[in-house]
Amino acid sequence: MAIVAQVIDGKVVANYTDGKANKKTGSDSLNKDAFLQILAAEMQYQDPLEPSSNTEWVSQMSSFSQIESLQTVSDSISEQGASNLVGKRVILEDTDSAGNTKYITGKVQCTEKVNGKIYLSINDNLYDYEKLYSVVDEDYYNEVINKKQ
Repeated sequence: MAIVAQVIDGKVVANYTDGKANKKTGSDSLNKDAFLQILAAEMQYQDPLEPSSNTEWVSQMSSFSQIESLQTVSDSISEQGASNLVGKRVILEDTDSAGNTKYITGKVQCTEKVNGKIYLSINDNLYDYEKLYSVVDEDYYNEVINKKQ
């Protein structure tokens, strides 16, 4: 669990929050360029009587590179997981604009990546991979779920 704290004038303010609650995604997330801009501003406005050492900067950059690498690995694993679903029967949980939840079942025909998001093609429609509810064995589906419908 990440801890997030506000920093004012180089000092941590005592209001801590859970990092998951403040998680940003998409274009709001911190990228390498934004990190370098923050780092440059930090260097420009640091206290000349108490300068930060070079090892601190290198350590921060190294940490950021590690996080970036982990994100790349995570994205690759998600892509591989989605690709492994091709030909399998899945159940997706979808919520309409009125807030009603419906379940979509079908075999995954293919996967597509659009603007960094992974989509599953089911019954000739694209659905967000994150809406995956369950992967169902074909025999189980025919014997249990299909009989309930």
